[in-house]
Amino acid sequence: MSRKARILVVDDAPSVLAAIREMLSPDYHVKTAASGEEALNLLGHFKPDLVLLDITMKGISGYEVCQQIKSEQTSGFIKIIMVSAKTALEERLKGYNVGADDYIVKPFRPEELLAKVRVFLRLKQVEDQLHTLNLTLNEQVRLRTEQLNNAEKMAAIGRSAAGIVHNLNNPLQIIMGNAELLTLRHPEDPMIMSLRKAAGQMKKIIGTILSTSYRESSTEYTRIDLNEVLVNQIELLRADPFFKHEVTTETDLRPLPPKRGIYAHFSQSFSNLIRNAVEAMHTGEVRTLSVTSALEADAICIRISDTGHGIPARYLDKIFNPFFTTKPLTATDGSPTGTGLGLASAKEMIESYGGKLRVKSVPGRGTTFTVHLPVT
Repeated sequence: MSRKARILVVDDAPSVLAAIREMLSPDYHVKTAASGEEALNLLGHFKPDLVLLDITMKGISGYEVCQQIKSEQTSGFIKIIMVSAKTALEERLKGYNVGADDYIVKPFRPEELLAKVRVFLRLKQVEDQLHTLNLTLNEQVRLRTEQLNNAEKMAAIGRSAAGIVHNLNNPLQIIMGNAELLTLRHPEDPMIMSLRKAAGQMKKIIGTILSTSYRESSTEYTRIDLNEVLVNQIELLRADPFFKHEVTTETDLRPLPPKRGIYAHFSQSFSNLIRNAVEAMHTGEVRTLSVTSALEADAICIRISDTGHGIPARYLDKIFNPFFTTKPLTATDGSPTGTGLGLASAKEMIESYGGKLRVKSVPGRGTTFTVHLPVT
């Protein structure tokens, strides 16, 4: 149910205040003030949408009250109708010059006052909606600009990393070539077989890094296979010994329609969520990472689950706040560290595409992050 519009009636004549209050109270939330000073004191906590303002009062005049209301940034959108017995044109013009939106002469007909009230309340509502829309658009522009700047920074880092990784290819080829020769001479040697297998895995990881770095260096909107992004991020983690040897990975990736966007936005978001899940299992006995994707109710749904220590209920409403983390910034025992930016960044990226990021967690059993993205 929408709230009643708020109207402040200012007049030093009690009979006028009573008559207008009786007229407006059935449809509006009405407060009265018998002086300009009282009216200004009421503004802060009553926050009217419309002020019906007498001109000639003891103390501060209606003109001064009007000018002060309109000069305040927080009250500049309040509509003001001057209600006065003064009929001279210069009085009306003076009212308009100090910011009044309209002028009605006493004695007035009730239906005329009610009509003016309705008109200016509708205008106030439209102006409020436009103001809110403008703030929203400005915030969206700020977020998009920030994302593009971050994407460009990550692209530069990606190009640098790709160059370094590319240079690893030459020594890796030598290792793989020598491993092949050793295999021909000692085909049953388990150490040589292990060396060949490790070199093959390293080649695959380097290929994934180069492919991902190339895509992340682009800030253009393209059609993205989100399942491929998930697979690549999981594959990149295989360079981590803990993930490779201690974590069991389960995937169930159903066919998804391509999602239009910037590749780096999704790769960074999914990487943050997957790494967070893996790090949550660092001290656990059962370590299973589950990644699923599917179409659900005309939306892309991706779930990333772990069997880690879970998140206490008191932290669930804070984990997406920038810089909030339960991990230390540094550690000497190999424990995961954090800055509190990964989840906040992932949520911001996903929401910029009209999506939602939700979390469910049971302490001692694990956590599931769910990404919902519109198909279009």
